[in-house]
Amino acid sequence: PNPGRGVGAVLNRPPLASGSSVATWGASFGGMAIETAPQNSFAAVAESDAIWRQEASQERFDADAEASSLHSLLHGSSAAAVAAACAETSSSVRYDAARAAWPAAATADRQQLGGAIRQVVDALDAPHLKPSGIEKRLLGGTHAACLGLITLLNQMSALSPPTSGDTA
Repeated sequence: PNPGRGVGAVLNRPPLASGSSVATWGASFGGMAIETAPQNSFAAVAESDAIWRQEASQERFDADAEASSLHSLLHGSSAAAVAAACAETSSSVRYDAARAAWPAAATADRQQLGGAIRQVVDALDAPHLKPSGIEKRLLGGTHAACLGLITLLNQMSALSPPTSGDTA
């Protein structure tokens, strides 16, 4: 054994060579082989992001569909998933404040709502803030997508503030 030599001491293996990782040889505990997943490098993440952005930029923005998804998230069939996700991420108070900041979301027609969504997505170069994508991620179990909804609503309020006649 290599007492005091880190992972090698525990596993009765020589220390790893400089620049290598556990993923190169894995580990064995009680006869079970355990392998760790390799980490993404910054270059790999940037490449994946560039591909995703390219694909997202080719999609046509459908204002009516985005408005429909936002309505579903706020008032429709996906509202319960939003509430659960916000509770799971300790974001319920932020979500309630974001909804209150832009009450026009409840009364705007689909074209107005779609236009406000597009304004945010374009201004922030943020296709991940399209309600259709947020809804898909939330319903797929990605609770953090509620944070995107909060950002969208806050930015809609900042870029298109409600008028004094708007009501919740």
